[in-house]
Order: sequence, then C-alpha cells, then structure tokens
Amino acid sequence: MTLYFDIIWLLNFFIDLLLLILTATVLKKNVPKKRLVIGAFFASLYIWCLIVPALEILTHPILKGLYSVIIILITFRFNTLGSFIQTLLMFYFVNFAVGGAFIGIHYFLQVDPAFVGGSLGPGTKSFGSPIGWLFVLAGFPLVFYYSKQRFESIETVKIRYESTMDVHVELQGHHIQLRGFVDSGNQLTDPFSKRPVMIIDMTETADQFPKTLVNFSKRSPSDLTNVEEENIGNVSLLPFRTIGSHQQFLWTVKPDRVTVHENGRSFECPRTLLGLSHVPLGEKEEYNCLLHPAMMQQKMRAQ
Repeated sequence: MTLYFDIIWLLNFFIDLLLLILTATVLKKNVPKKRLVIGAFFASLYIWCLIVPALEILTHPILKGLYSVIIILITFRFNTLGSFIQTLLMFYFVNFAVGGAFIGIHYFLQVDPAFVGGSLGPGTKSFGSPIGWLFVLAGFPLVFYYSKQRFESIETVKIRYESTMDVHVELQGHHIQLRGFVDSGNQLTDPFSKRPVMIIDMTETADQFPKTLVNFSKRSPSDLTNVEEENIGNVSLLPFRTIGSHQQFLWTVKPDRVTVHENGRSFECPRTLLGLSHVPLGEKEEYNCLLHPAMMQQKMRAQ
C-alpha cells in the first residue's frame, strides 16, 4: 500500500485548524487568523512523529500532553493560569467530542471486522485509523458544523437559564410559584396606570390560580356578564400586538404581592400587573412567565 504522507499531513493541518477554530468559538475568544494557522501548522507536524523512528519518543503520553500545551500557547497565548487551563481542557474536550462523533458515525454505518482483527489485534503495525481518509475529508466539515451549532445552542440555553429567577405571587389567598425570564422585548404596560405587565403562561400554571379567575381570563372582550365579585376592580383588559399578528387583547389582574428572588436576594415589585396569557411561551421547563424590564428597575431602586 502506498501512503502519501504529504496529503495525510495536509489533511491533518486542516482538521487541526478547524478544531482550534471550534475551540475558540466555544470559548468566545477572538483569536487572530495568523495565530490559528501557525498553531494548526505546529499541531499537524505531530503526524511525522508516527512515521519517523527518531521522533517515536514524542508518542509518550506525557510528551503528548506537553505538545498540546505548546499548541495552546502558540494559538491562544498565556493570560492567566485559570484561562489557560480552561482553554487546554476545552481543546481536549472538542477533540474527544469530534473524534467520538466520527467513530460513532463510522461504526453506525458499517461494521469493519478489520478494526478488531487488525488495528486492535496484538502486534499490529498498521498506520492510523481504519476510518478512511475520504470519509474524514467528506464528513469532518459536517461534524464541525453540527458541533459548532450544538455548542452555541448549549451556551444560549445556559445564558437563558442563568437569566431566569424564581417569582412568588400572592393573589386572592393563593401562593403561586413561577420561573421568570427578563424579556427586553416585553414592553407591555397599562396605558392608564403605566404599570408594567408580567406575562404568565397559563397553559403551564393555571392550576395554581383561582379557578374563577382562570375561567374569566378565557372570556372574550365582548363577554363581560356575570363578573365574580372577587374580580371586580382587580381585572382589566389591555390591547397589545405582536409581530405578524393582528390586534389582540390580554386580561390582566392586580396581585396582592409579587416577590422576585435572584441570587439569594429578594425584592418586591408592588406596581406589577399579571398578564394571563393562554398562548404557550415556547420554552418548556425553563420559565413560565416573562418579566418586564421595569421590574428590574424597581429592584435597583430597592437596593
């Protein structure tokens, strides 16, 4: 079998370059292209350690680790010890994730007895992995793109989760526990009192509210007959409009108390209205109400 080491080296160079780019993307680091190329070039040189007998000592696990340390120093520099360790571990994680994806896809699509009988057999001297280079060349960009999208998605969910907070509402003798998310796009306020409106997903939380109020909030604006006594003077109807929709109406209710808990601290929002929406917010289990930005301004005044 003829091996073209220059082609193998070039393929390793591009793979190392994409792995470094993916590492920088996940860590949100702005790395100059020149340093990425130099780092990838140095990383790709390791392929020669596998074919040059004089460099075989570099295949020792400790020296492999030192080699990867140099790769990180070349590409990302050294700022602080914590940042360096984080970058190094993320570089390993990205390599293992992408490599594991390749092996999983390869052996999902086909069973290669040679891998067990040859590459993993005792005394084998075979070069590289049984995964074909053509498979790597064609599949790596797809795995890279998918991994990049997944990492960004995880980061988005993490940011959103860290931005949510517990909300406790007291209403007509009921104690309601909610999970709120501060939505800068929520600018709904009562046109008369200028109170901010906290939009609540009633499809998820209706069981915590008074049953009479839940039934009332499902009425159309034209049906205002037989209003329960506890709702008189506490409920109001607000017009609002969302992108791509026509004019809509939302029932709101004045709570007895709204308390927001954030990072072990609590603050009250005395001028808040509850918007009772029967349209799902779309983020299951992450939050079930949208907090108005003005509620955070009340927090600042309280502090």
